[in-house]
Amino acid sequence: MKITDLAILFIIIILPFVQILRIQSDNLQNTVYKNMTINRYLDTAVEDASEAMIVRGANQNLSISRDKALAAFNNTLLTNFQVLGDETATNLLMAYIPVMILIDYDGYWVCSMEEYLNSDGDREEKMIWKPKKPYSYESNDFVYLFTLDKNVRVLEISGNQVYEGTQENLKAILHTEIIQQDGLFETVRKRTIVEAIEKDVNEAINKHNVYARRFGITYQFSPPTISDADWHNNIEDIGFLAFFQGIPIGIGGERYNNFALGASRIVRSYQYYIQQEPNGLLYYHRENCSQLTKKEEVYDTREECALEGAFPCHICKP
Repeated sequence: MKITDLAILFIIIILPFVQILRIQSDNLQNTVYKNMTINRYLDTAVEDASEAMIVRGANQNLSISRDKALAAFNNTLLTNFQVLGDETATNLLMAYIPVMILIDYDGYWVCSMEEYLNSDGDREEKMIWKPKKPYSYESNDFVYLFTLDKNVRVLEISGNQVYEGTQENLKAILHTEIIQQDGLFETVRKRTIVEAIEKDVNEAINKHNVYARRFGITYQFSPPTISDADWHNNIEDIGFLAFFQGIPIGIGGERYNNFALGASRIVRSYQYYIQQEPNGLLYYHRENCSQLTKKEEVYDTREECALEGAFPCHICKP
């Protein structure tokens, strides 16, 4: 057989594999692009929700509006997906959002799908806000109602007493280990907040499978794997938390699965610092990040850091 014949035969054999690899490569790039795009849509939606939910009244008094938060979130997300005004497309898109959480100073609300009877007596399914839940922890005849900072309300069950104030101020009158030990107080406070929200998130996501199937969605919704560090880093302030799962993003069956949090910065005013790593890349860090070795110019927002070309630190996850 001639060399040219062998070359032609080789091309005929190898060409389908080259095409398959090219298709797989293109699909991977397209999947990554779609994932990044939806991340941006979701981040923008929760940021808008966290801003819209803060209502400033007379004398600069602040209140939280769940309805304004949800309306802003929906409007931004639907606009970015270009389905605003399309009821069918909107209902399908929102079916990929199993749960949203509004994190308040002294408790939180869960928004998840619920079946109910409307005014005409017909059954409907809708994302509904459930009653507010406190960050409560019970131990040794005491119930601790925590907040996002050092303020706490303590109920003594047997003595029917109520103590309220900062942890430091309560040390003089309440001699429980949780109040007296700073480290223990902070550990229990954070764990109580995280475990309460995580429990309701997991329940809502598992329950959402029933409703998703009615929209023809075969994806199995399941609670995401989120480390304790990620929970603690994300739940630090009043904000809006949304989970988005299951929407197809690739021809190979790839599905989007992520969450985003928009914080209002009412309880804490964040500060970020940019640092150049040995590889030449810039990363921005939280103020207390273990990877941060020098603090020079301070930035107020993650957006400002991104405009400087900095990436978020993978340790402190700002």
